[in-house]
Amino acid sequence: MMKVLAPGIEVNGVKISIDEINAEVQYHPAESLFSAKYEAMKALVIREVLIQRAAELGLCERNEAIKHPDAVIDDLLEHEITVPEADEETCKRYYEQNTKKFRTSPLFEVSHILYIAPPDDENARSEAREKAQSALDRIKATPGLFETIAQNESACSSAKDGGRLGQISRDQTMPAFETALFQMKEGEISTEPVASEVGYHIIKVHNRVDGKQLPYENAKNWIAQELHDKSWERAFNQYVQVLVGRCKISGFRLEGAQSPLVQ
Repeated sequence: MMKVLAPGIEVNGVKISIDEINAEVQYHPAESLFSAKYEAMKALVIREVLIQRAAELGLCERNEAIKHPDAVIDDLLEHEITVPEADEETCKRYYEQNTKKFRTSPLFEVSHILYIAPPDDENARSEAREKAQSALDRIKATPGLFETIAQNESACSSAKDGGRLGQISRDQTMPAFETALFQMKEGEISTEPVASEVGYHIIKVHNRVDGKQLPYENAKNWIAQELHDKSWERAFNQYVQVLVGRCKISGFRLEGAQSPLVQ
């Protein structure tokens, strides 16, 4: 396995220093320092490969290019990479195969009651679920108690408003909460406590407006751009891999370029 603090990396004899790597790390957030440094090194190696290619083609002088690498690389890629535009038939086929992508999000007016518990505390989770179930049993017997129980027991700041969260659409709540919410009907209260990363919820849907299918004409420009971007990324990865294969790189093992390098 490659050591992160290798004594030096060279690309065709050009050295990449530890100081350069440490300065680059900030642009590559990752789960660990090791992963961040690996991504930083990969970005610097690929950047150097591209700058050298630009100099080889006479697009720049290397010593000047390192002062403005992003502009030089943009010019190089524009010069070297060309991808075809998706035609109407291809765009329509993509639309027909991915119709769910082109629906507007349902819109909900929602209240909830939250019994908070950390995900890694089994005792707290068990206690929170019992409290939520007790409250839900009371609400099932007397639905009008929802707002009062929310005000008195909910750990959410919405308690002061009787649990009201206002209007909610896709990607505005936690995944587990959203999954349960999207299965509920207007006027419905969750049939059992809903577990999430923060605890257990009782959810009430006051109003629901279902999403609508966007017609192809409204989506075709987005589709054309999406297909263009994917095609360009594939071409970029292939292009970089060809260049890397022609270079002598020491101190670092490049496992391919699976994402754009300049961030």
